[in-house]
Amino acid sequence: MTPFWAVITMVLPVLLSGLLIQNIQFKDGALRLILAFSASYLFALTIMHMLPEVYNGPFPKLAGLFIVCGFCLQLVLDAFSTGIEHGHIHTHTDHCHKQFPKGISIGLMIHSFLEGLPVFDPQNPIEPIHANLIVGLGIHHIPITITFMILLKDHGLSILKRQLWLVALSVMGPLGMAFGFLIHDALHAYSVWFSATAYAVVIGIFLHISTAILFESSEGHRYTPAKIFVLLLGVLAAFVLS
Repeated sequence: MTPFWAVITMVLPVLLSGLLIQNIQFKDGALRLILAFSASYLFALTIMHMLPEVYNGPFPKLAGLFIVCGFCLQLVLDAFSTGIEHGHIHTHTDHCHKQFPKGISIGLMIHSFLEGLPVFDPQNPIEPIHANLIVGLGIHHIPITITFMILLKDHGLSILKRQLWLVALSVMGPLGMAFGFLIHDALHAYSVWFSATAYAVVIGIFLHISTAILFESSEGHRYTPAKIFVLLLGVLAAFVLS
């Protein structure tokens, strides 16, 4: 995958889903199914593709440590984003409706930026751009974008401001990828450390988000036939695409 198509794959799902939500009102059940598919795809992709790759890397003993660090880092980001990455939309008071959700927005931007850091890996001459990771990010950001746009609309932001935030969210992943490239260029011989560390941290983030959605998106911890089908579809998609 070329850098151009990497950027398109990361940006387009965010823009399309964000523009779609402007005119379509998603029911809670439909959003839960989208989240379930995203979570199962992300979890299966992480287990089947990303984990074996990071443990076959140059620092397998440290991989687990940085995976745990990524998991804990997402816990910290949740304090700012209030779990919007999991599809959570919390009830607000009338006073809260008049306040811009700064913490949520900033936390979400940081989250997207971090996920873009390990996309480019010059140490891998066969696949310098992680295509599977990029596809996973594209699918993962669809429910996030829908939830974020619903939240901004709920807080009374104008269409123009919502679109500006949508554009900002769409470019955070590519900005993370560009920043990762600059880090590689600056570190030279030590860039392999950065690649392994960033990749492991994102694995931890993915594990936190996917498991949180899988355990929290069900009503009464029960899975309907439709949700089970969607979960299996996500696993199958991850297996085929990876």
